[in-house]
Amino acid sequence: MSLRETRKELDLVRTMREVKGNPKLCLITEPLWTIPFSLYTPFISVYMAALLLTDSQIGLVASIFMLFSAIMALFSGAITDKLGRKKTTFIFDTLSWTIPCLLWAFSQNFWWFAVAAAFNGMMQITTVSWTCLLVEDVQKGYMAKVYSLLHMISQLSIMFLPIAFIMVSRLSLIPAMRILFIFSALSMTIKFIILFKFGDETEVGKTRMEETKGMSLWQIMGGYGEIFRRIFASKSMVLSLVITTIFSILGMVTANFFGLYVTGTLMIPEYFLAIFPVIRAVVIAAFLIFIQPKLQRFGFRNPMLIGLILHATGMAILIATPLYGAMLSLIIYILIDALAFSLVVPRSDSLTQLLIEPSERARIRGLMMVIVLSLSIPFGYISGVLSDMDRRLPFVLCIALLIVTFIVIASNKKRLAKVSEQENMG
Repeated sequence: MSLRETRKELDLVRTMREVKGNPKLCLITEPLWTIPFSLYTPFISVYMAALLLTDSQIGLVASIFMLFSAIMALFSGAITDKLGRKKTTFIFDTLSWTIPCLLWAFSQNFWWFAVAAAFNGMMQITTVSWTCLLVEDVQKGYMAKVYSLLHMISQLSIMFLPIAFIMVSRLSLIPAMRILFIFSALSMTIKFIILFKFGDETEVGKTRMEETKGMSLWQIMGGYGEIFRRIFASKSMVLSLVITTIFSILGMVTANFFGLYVTGTLMIPEYFLAIFPVIRAVVIAAFLIFIQPKLQRFGFRNPMLIGLILHATGMAILIATPLYGAMLSLIIYILIDALAFSLVVPRSDSLTQLLIEPSERARIRGLMMVIVLSLSIPFGYISGVLSDMDRRLPFVLCIALLIVTFIVIASNKKRLAKVSEQENMG
C-alpha cells in the first residue's frame, strides 16, 4: 500500500485535521480527562470493597449517582442555555469531577462515596453543555466520524493503564488509588481551564443565551412540558430514548460489577484489572482506525445488530468462565466486547445527536437524560442485590437487556435507514 493510500485509510486522523474550532479543542484536550479516568476506573469497585463496602452498598452508591444525575439533568438544558455552553462546562466540570476525585482520594467508608456520588451526578449538566460544544459546530457529514474519533482517543488513553498496574502491584490497592485520584483532580482541572480559556461559545449557544436573557431558570424550564410532549410524539426520539436507557444501565452494571466478579469470584489478582482494558483498547482503536471507515456505507442498523449479538455472546462467555480456564475466557470476552463496542457505541452516540432537533438540543437532550437516568436509578441497587446473591447474575441481566435492544433496533429498519441517509448527505 502506498503512503497516500495509507493516509487515506487513516480516516480518523484526517478528521482530526479537518474539524475546526470547538470540536477540535474538545478532542485535543480530552486526554487530560480520559487518561486519569482510565487509570482509576477499572479499580473503583474493588477499591470500595477494600474499604469494606458490601456489593449492595456499591450498588446503592451507583443508584445515588443516578438519582443526582437525574436531578441535575432536569436543570441541565436550562443552565446550559442560560450560562452558555462554555461557562456551564467549566463550572460544573469542576464541581462534578475535581471535588469527587478529592473525596475518593480520602474516602474512609460508604458515606464518603455517597457524597462523592452526589457531586459526581452534576456531570450530567456538562454531558449536555460539553456535548453541545463538541457537536454544534461540526461540519455536515462529520458527526459519526467525530464520535468515532472521540472513542478512539478514549481507547488510546487506556494505553497508560500499565502505570496503574505497576502502582497497584507495588503499593497495594488503597495507597495507589489515593494517589491516582489526586492526580486525576489535577489533570482534569487543567483540562477544564484550557477549554474555558481558549474555547468559544457556539452560534446556537449565543442565540439561546440571548433568548434566555433576563429569564429565570424556572421560566426557561416552563417550556419543558412541550419539550416532553415533543419527545414522546417523535418515534425517532423514543427510539433514541430506549437505546440510550438500556446502554446507560449496561454501562453502570459492567462498570460496578465486572471488577468484583473477576477478583472476587474468579480470584484474578487486582492489578490484572489494568491489563484487560489495554487489550480491549488496542482492539477498539485498531477497529476504529482501519475498519470503521469501511462500514460507513452500511449505516446504523446492521452493524449495531451484529455488535449486540457479539456483546451478548461475550457476556455468556463471561458467565461461563468458571467452567473453563478463567484467564483464557476473560481474554476471549474482552476481545469480543471490544468488537461489539466498536460496532455499537459510536453509532448509538451519533444516532442520538442526529435524532435531536438542533435548535432545542440542550433542552431536549437534558430532558431525555432525566428520563434515561430516572429509569436507570433502580438498576444500581438491583444489580448490587443480585451480585450479593451470585456475582454472575448482573451479567444475566445485561444479556436480557441486550436482547431487548436487538428487538428494538431490528424492528426500526426504515427509520434507521432514513437517519443514515441524513448523516451521509453533504
